[in-house]
Amino acid sequence: MRILSGLLVIIGLLVLLAGAYYLFTNYIAINQLHAVAYANKSNEGPNPNANLLIQSALLAGGGFLTGLGLSMPKR
Repeated sequence: MRILSGLLVIIGLLVLLAGAYYLFTNYIAINQLHAVAYANKSNEGPNPNANLLIQSALLAGGGFLTGLGLSMPKR
């Protein structure tokens, strides 16, 4: 169980890092979308909806795996 719990913590942390990367890229995309909207230009701009769903799934899954790995018995 010790190896499995350590593996789950490592995988969970890697997934959380991937979610943090998507958080950063979505922040940039949403700022660009706001700039386009405030300038009253055409609707050209990134659509962050799909990336927001991926980000949410990654962060929820990473948090679950990390919590599962930390709560497993170490013996």
